Amino acid sequence: MLAPLAYEGGARALVLRLKLGGLRAAADPLSAAMAAAVQTGGVRGEVVTWVPGRSADIRARGYDHAAVLAGGLARRLGLPAERLLRRSARRPADQTSLGAAARRANLEGAFVGAPCRGRRVIVVDDLVTTGATAGACAAALRAAGACCVELIAPCRA
Repeated sequence: MLAPLAYEGGARALVLRLKLGGLRAAADPLSAAMAAAVQTGGVRGEVVTWVPGRSADIRARGYDHAAVLAGGLARRLGLPAERLLRRSARRPADQTSLGAAARRANLEGAFVGAPCRGRRVIVVDDLVTTGATAGACAAALRAAGACCVELIAPCRA
């Protein structure tokens, strides 16, 4: 898991502007930081995907903020960005007030991966706290055939 920035100060403000403020341009410096981390961190993915947002949040915002981050990262790395994850029919509880173990249990089976046999996938999220979301997405992609899943977010809480 790569997360080059601490979730504080300017980085936190950018994530919040992207996620809650409707400012897509906030993704640019965040995706630049992720790209720099990928280039120095030895990540060797061949396709970039993202943690899919909740439908209601995407409708309210007008876009999926993680998809915007993934698109910016993919462009910087010269890789395709593809939607390889979707939310399952299961509706997990909001993660905000849950501890690490409860978050992992809450997200079991919450994501489904598109067929990606033998592919090396980079998964983008907006923020890493316990890694439960990243773990659930990685499990879904591995079940769909990915040979390698690498996870990145601009910030770590």
